[in-house]
Amino acid sequence: MNAAQVTAANKANAQKIITSLGAGSGVDVASLAQNLVNAEKAPQENAINAKIAKNDSKVSGMSAVMFMMSEFKTALTAVKDRDNFNTLTVANSNTSAVNVTATAAASIGDHQIVVSALSQPQRSISAGFASSSASINAGGSFGLTIAGSSNATVGTSQSYSTYIASINSPAFATTPSVNDFKTFSVDIDGKTYKITPAPATATISDLAANLQSHLRALDGSSDLSVTYNGSQLEIVSATTTRVINNPRLSTSTTINLDTGALAGTAGTSTITGTSFGTNPSVNDFSAFTVTIAGTQRSLIPAPLTANMASLAANLQTQLRTFDGNTNISVSYDSTNGLVVSSASGKAITEIGLIKKTYVDTPAGVVSAINASNRGYKAQLINDGSAVSPYKVMITGSTGATEGFSVSSDDTGSVFGAGFATPSGYAASDASVTVGGISYTRQSNAISDIVPGLTLNLKAVSSTPASINLARDTSALKTKLTALVTAYNDFDNIIKETTNTKSTLETYGATLVGDSTARMVRQQMRALIFGVSSTPGTTYQSMSQLGFSLDQTGVLSLEETKLDTALQTGVDDIAKMFTGGYNKLSVYSGLPAGIAGDAVKKLTNLLSATGPLLTKSENANKENTNYRAQLTKLQTRMDALLARYQKQFAAMDSLVGSVNSQKTSLKYTFDGMMATYTNK
Repeated sequence: MNAAQVTAANKANAQKIITSLGAGSGVDVASLAQNLVNAEKAPQENAINAKIAKNDSKVSGMSAVMFMMSEFKTALTAVKDRDNFNTLTVANSNTSAVNVTATAAASIGDHQIVVSALSQPQRSISAGFASSSASINAGGSFGLTIAGSSNATVGTSQSYSTYIASINSPAFATTPSVNDFKTFSVDIDGKTYKITPAPATATISDLAANLQSHLRALDGSSDLSVTYNGSQLEIVSATTTRVINNPRLSTSTTINLDTGALAGTAGTSTITGTSFGTNPSVNDFSAFTVTIAGTQRSLIPAPLTANMASLAANLQTQLRTFDGNTNISVSYDSTNGLVVSSASGKAITEIGLIKKTYVDTPAGVVSAINASNRGYKAQLINDGSAVSPYKVMITGSTGATEGFSVSSDDTGSVFGAGFATPSGYAASDASVTVGGISYTRQSNAISDIVPGLTLNLKAVSSTPASINLARDTSALKTKLTALVTAYNDFDNIIKETTNTKSTLETYGATLVGDSTARMVRQQMRALIFGVSSTPGTTYQSMSQLGFSLDQTGVLSLEETKLDTALQTGVDDIAKMFTGGYNKLSVYSGLPAGIAGDAVKKLTNLLSATGPLLTKSENANKENTNYRAQLTKLQTRMDALLARYQKQFAAMDSLVGSVNSQKTSLKYTFDGMMATYTNK
């Protein structure tokens, strides 16, 4: 009901009140009270709702403008880096010998490439077996070791005195990753200590610290030191009577065919003895793990331990050394199994003993090698031989340094001794000549000879591959053309949102009179159509490339003019758009060219603290306040309605009482009249 209808209804009800004094009360007091409240509420409610609707429209308009600004920024980003202007086409006269790919870092020019040799891995094949499940070593356990061709001591062992020894090698000069080294061993007082470096160690200095920690733990003393001085690894004892010699650091990669599963229950300090059998040999177990006070310990049981009781003692010694106190105890009994406890109340959790399971078939050997993740691949092949056709083939990594040997500790070394490397299947490097200079590389994918080029060698060929790198302007033209569409979409949404006569649904006329939208449009025009902050020698503005604005502000591009410019001045154009930079930060104060400067400006305008989002957030905050005002208005109107209803109910009761009195008096007067008139 609108205001006019409310007023008309109120007049009608007022007339009813007047006439009801002479007739029965027929006034709808509930409707009268509601109409009076509505008459007071409607103007205020309509005013607040109009403000909310205006702010909602403003937020909607700002969202549309920001979306188109984001699209425009994306188009500009595609031409803001110098590499965007350096797309190359690769012409190759001998694709069967080499495949060449170019990045933006490559330069135009010609190259002659001759492939003399391909890099390849070593492939070694075992003796044959009647089936994939044939028994090896009569079903007994055995180990298979695959050792790299560099399985030798790194450097020369040198003994300076009885208490100092060193490894000296050029291999340390580049501080390689410890992952390059597999085992370290040293003899101290006639006892050999063999250590596997921690895989997380990153440099030789870290490796030295790691080896020192392990040596001290195994030796049970703190007088041993391991240091790296930049050229050699030194092992020193503070006790000058100790004998230290024969230090070795091996690059061997060994694959033990033992696999295993964690026994026991996580979260307890006990591994039940049922899985141990009767005093099993410690050789049945490959590792022990336990977490003490949040720190996990992983131990290798001593190989000479004969039974579970002596294994417990061995683990206790190692745990106490690693943990640094004598509060840790490890015991074993047939009832409780293996128990780890701490007198100091340390939390002991996640205890486990990894039990060895052995593989004794060709198929099992293949699975174990592949599961080891040591860089070797194994597969079971069937060469079709009438007798023993199943063979295990092991493939290493490419490169001459990646050769390997295979040995086995099965009885009689039948399995290991059966491996052979066929002629032509030894590990070898790739050899390629580029521009008359010969190069040797470990891989057939080479990216460090010609900057920006990756050579993927495919076949040996005496015929040179002629490689021509030429500028490809088609992709660049597509990006520059895309700027036209992106700019026009951006400019058009601002025109529609600020136009009072716009017919655009949803967003039209939502930002009429908004200064922020006009400011954004003016700034973009100035950046795009002004002189570049990093002008080239020939090209300094987009108009020189064929970009132009008509009278209505629509951007267009004269493609013929752009084609001419791209043929003669790409480097100049790149400087104009990018300032000559790659991936320049938007926070940099350096002049970044037309595209770079525009991207920086758009990034600031679209940021969380930019004017557009700030204005939208302010509008939303205002609407929150307006909706609170509507709630308060409704509360007041509810109270007013209750008051009106109470007052009108009293009035209706009064009118009814008066009408009742009127009726009573009429009956009285009528009776008196009848008495006097005898009627």
